[in-house]
Amino acid sequence: MYAPGGASQTPILLLRATAATRSLLAAAVGQAALDGPVGAGAAHVVVVDATSLSTGEAVAAVTATRTEHADAGVLVVAASTEPGLVRGLLDAGATSLLPSDATPEQVRATLEGVRAGAPLVDLRMVRPTLDTYAQLLAVSRHRDRAVIESLAAAVQAKDAVTGRHLHEVSRLACQLAAEVSPELAEREDFLFGCLVHDVGKIGVPEAILTKPAALDEAEWAVMRRHPLTGADVVRPLGLSPMVEQIVLRHHERWDGTGYPHGLQAQDIPLEARIFSVSDALEAMTATRPYRAAMPVRAALAEVHACSGRQFDPFVVSALGRGLDRGRIAVTAPPGTVSARRREPSGVVGCDPA
Repeated sequence: MYAPGGASQTPILLLRATAATRSLLAAAVGQAALDGPVGAGAAHVVVVDATSLSTGEAVAAVTATRTEHADAGVLVVAASTEPGLVRGLLDAGATSLLPSDATPEQVRATLEGVRAGAPLVDLRMVRPTLDTYAQLLAVSRHRDRAVIESLAAAVQAKDAVTGRHLHEVSRLACQLAAEVSPELAEREDFLFGCLVHDVGKIGVPEAILTKPAALDEAEWAVMRRHPLTGADVVRPLGLSPMVEQIVLRHHERWDGTGYPHGLQAQDIPLEARIFSVSDALEAMTATRPYRAAMPVRAALAEVHACSGRQFDPFVVSALGRGLDRGRIAVTAPPGTVSARRREPSGVVGCDPA
């Protein structure tokens, strides 16, 4: 048993402990303090190891612990102090939170505080701050959505065809992201970046955007600047960095021959690698001014042909898997026209402008 500061013995019950958390506590209070048998109603401090749990799992663990040990202090060891996690633990009945990189001195002080009824970090004291943070976050996300909608509307006003493309390619990109990285697919800023990826085209002359033939070299040079223009548009708006990365990097290529900066392989952000594959698939499966829409399987074959050169092979494999299993669907209706223009000779055909 552990007697912090020489006080009376404080029974500790350690639940769901990883080796790292057990070592952390043992270094602070000694291994013997963690090995003694403790009855369900005897523990004064119950330590819940949440370092390897998701937010939902951590909250569930604290809820169950609070039910079983109603009179004990509940100390949670966590790898993160993200406000959403702290708020959830507070609502579930946690008493105090200890970071997983705490020193032995911090562990002992926190345990003493929980035992004395005055935890080092009393979650009830920070609840007003968390409530304020949640309110500000909601306002911020509402503002971000309004900004994104305004930018998308500006692109659509410039070129209605591009506006139709934005929503279809964004839907495809979110489905593909779910195959590659479910966590990424759940991020609203990934969708935001997809919706405004071509915002830089507001700086491209309409004659180039609507030209129903191959662009010449001078026109192509103008077109290739749209990611830089788009990044300049979104950068001052206070949006997530991911939005700017998709806008700026969606024409970079796996082999380093893309634009505007010639990034290569893993140097290209994952969100941009996912989007570029979706962008190409949508471009090929929508009708162009100079050709009919390509069948989905034919377009997929083109994407596979560009794997390892234009596209991340892992993302391309995920696309094929998602299409095969029905988790990715191409729904561009017949007769729609992609905003994509025919590239000058020498540019790979599945590379959208």
